[in-house]
Amino acid sequence: MLPTHHPLTVKDLNPIGVAATLLGFVGFTVCLWLLVWVGMDKEGKTQRPFRWLAIASVISFAVMLWGLTKA
Repeated sequence: MLPTHHPLTVKDLNPIGVAATLLGFVGFTVCLWLLVWVGMDKEGKTQRPFRWLAIASVISFAVMLWGLTKA
């Protein structure tokens, strides 16, 4: 990549990448919150939805990283 002399502006960003990054970030944050509050009981043992929430958080993180590479 060649260095340029103009600063990065909003016009340089890809809207699909930005939307995917925001969607992945929100999904990852919500999944982590649910993972703690719904996926575990009072003693810290995992409950039934723990596996699906963990999978959803990994997918959301992957979407966020993909969006960052496209933005």
